[in-house]
Amino acid sequence: MNLRLFGVILAATATVGLLGGCAGSPTDLSDAAATSMQSDVRKVADAAASGNYASAATQLDALQNRLTAATASNEVSASRALQIQASINLVKADLAALTAPRSPSPSPTPSPTAPGKDKGHKPGNGDKSGGGNND
Repeated sequence: MNLRLFGVILAATATVGLLGGCAGSPTDLSDAAATSMQSDVRKVADAAASGNYASAATQLDALQNRLTAATASNEVSASRALQIQASINLVKADLAALTAPRSPSPSPTPSPTAPGKDKGHKPGNGDKSGGGNND
């Protein structure tokens, strides 16, 4: 498993922690909203762990929609919604990095030979063969 994938799964798992009923006041997050969003987060983590990033992104969109609806119906407090949104944004960025097309590594270019380093000619050995006929 590569490090980036591990980050996606870790962030998704941290989001589950934010959805737990222990932290904050009882009105911070309804039990129904927590249960449904926890299910979405697990689906994101499972899909990412299996390398199905498209499914993970779809599940993350479902979590985003559920958070938006729960916030609008006051099932999630504004402060808790911001925490959950920050986690969603982190997972989304990691998924985008995993699915981004990779540019090929540039191949090394040969360095030009330095002037005067031409191996084919030695100084003083031009076309003066000296063996010609001078009639």
